[in-house]
Amino acid sequence: MHKELNSIKRIREYMVESNQVVLETNNIDNMYGLFHFISNEGEKKFHSLYILNYLYNFIVSDEVAKRKTSARVFEDLLAILLNGQLTDTQSRKNSASDVPDYFGFSKDKIAGNKREKIDILFNNSYGVSVKTLIKSNKEINLGSFEKKILFDGLDILESLTERKSDKNGMGLGSKSQLRKLFEHLQKNNKYDEFRERFVKMFDFIFADDIILAIKDSTKLELYFIKGSEFTKLIEENSYDIENLLTILNRWEGNSIRIDRERLITSTSRKIVLDFSVLDTNIMKQVNDFDELLHINYIKYFHENDNKNIKDEVFTNLTALFENFDKNYGDLS
Repeated sequence: MHKELNSIKRIREYMVESNQVVLETNNIDNMYGLFHFISNEGEKKFHSLYILNYLYNFIVSDEVAKRKTSARVFEDLLAILLNGQLTDTQSRKNSASDVPDYFGFSKDKIAGNKREKIDILFNNSYGVSVKTLIKSNKEINLGSFEKKILFDGLDILESLTERKSDKNGMGLGSKSQLRKLFEHLQKNNKYDEFRERFVKMFDFIFADDIILAIKDSTKLELYFIKGSEFTKLIEENSYDIENLLTILNRWEGNSIRIDRERLITSTSRKIVLDFSVLDTNIMKQVNDFDELLHINYIKYFHENDNKNIKDEVFTNLTALFENFDKNYGDLS
């Protein structure tokens, strides 16, 4: 874990003391409220600037945005800012007894699909799924969604492949394959049965709220989506094949993938964090000093005249805190 997260943990404690954020996270509106506050304070207050600086350098900048590790770094940050626990550090629990009786003997697999979705848990009761994408990625991988249970008894199990279509052009690997598959079900009076099962699976597996983060060079778009908003979107569009296919893209393996823009339309909770401000405020001086400090750690043990190296550090540190003093009223 980056050492900066220890500083951010302290910042959260100060924010709670000042009643700027809530102590416990209980719903998606608490999360939205925190980032709304950071966004509004971002250009002027040091605590918010520090968080923005971390987001940019370790999650959003072009140097790191495409790394898979940036998604985990974002989850680490959220867990600290929102006072939650990452679920991959604890045993996950979703008992088959929680699954509606509708799913009969498939309860264990359905429970497993749901269990994999939550990334951060709060108060051992409220959970949220976190998705991070780069701007050019228009598709969201929602994770496991058991296709054999979904299509069981509909006489199309031989068509459940995403690599290539069957002889009738049906499959799961593209919209065109899905369209032919759904039309086949409709022609054989089985689409309504499929639709009912599909909606019920979605209602249970994707009941938890979602944070969607889209990384875009000097900006981060954040969407805070209620599970109920998402499942409502699915249900409302499930009656018509073409409407449903504006959301569904394909399966890959046992994972379902959807259109990003359609998910975004299901919520009004949107925050855009702009990192261009970091080049024009105190954080640039903080970053420059941090780089100088670490370089001079190394130089101190390599060069003979290390007194000048030490003096350079103290001179720049003094200048930094003089700037803090000069702008304290605006930054605090």
